[in-house]
Amino acid sequence: MKRVKRMLGMVLALAMMLSLTACSSEPTPQEVYAQAMENMSASTSLDADMDMTMTMSDETTSMDLTLGAAMKVQDLNSETMKMDMLMDIGVMGMSMEVQTYYADGYYMMDLMGQKMKYAMPMEDALSQVSVMQELDEELMTDLTMEESDGLRTLTYTVDVAKLGEAGAVEEYMSMLESMGLGSMGEESGMTYDSVTGTMTVNEDGYVTVNGMTMAGTMDVEGTPVNFEVQMSVTYNNPGQAVTVEVPDASEYTEVDASMLQ
Repeated sequence: MKRVKRMLGMVLALAMMLSLTACSSEPTPQEVYAQAMENMSASTSLDADMDMTMTMSDETTSMDLTLGAAMKVQDLNSETMKMDMLMDIGVMGMSMEVQTYYADGYYMMDLMGQKMKYAMPMEDALSQVSVMQELDEELMTDLTMEESDGLRTLTYTVDVAKLGEAGAVEEYMSMLESMGLGSMGEESGMTYDSVTGTMTVNEDGYVTVNGMTMAGTMDVEGTPVNFEVQMSVTYNNPGQAVTVEVPDASEYTEVDASMLQ
């Protein structure tokens, strides 16, 4: 009888261990991505640094566009949203620094000492800070995950056949346009050869680094031009509150936004 009781005790203990192991199983890459996107959507603050390089080339010429940005946003997705963003733009070896702010429905820009402001819907201001849009999981293939030192690194490729339909890259181009970097035009005829991404998620489920590389072809005034975009966003202290101070808007001269395009 004692032997039977011991055997039953061992079986129960083993069953409990298996149950605990099942309950503490590691999340799948899909679950980690979904949780990270949920945390990002729920965040009301943003403190991030972005680096982007876009190379365009045809048979005879090549041009690089670089963009570095340090951005802070308070009350994200709210009518009281405030934004502070310092951009460093480089084109063909020349660079230009632009300090911008957003508050109370106005976009303020300090460009080489010229201080201008113009009315801007909050949705347009959001397009500048939503530089790495959430991708629908249906677009992602080969989603894998590696873990090291409490960090989870997700890597994936994108189904380029579906990407144009989703309009994800068009949102990125709209972001460039809203920053005053020009427009690719409605008839750009963009096609995508490859899109890959890497995302690092911390142990609290927040994205710390988000990177993407895109390559393809666009039509520029009837000439096919190859393009490649490499972009990385580093999120500082994700999940923490951010306070933004904006200057007195009366120091900025109001202008017609269409004149700046």
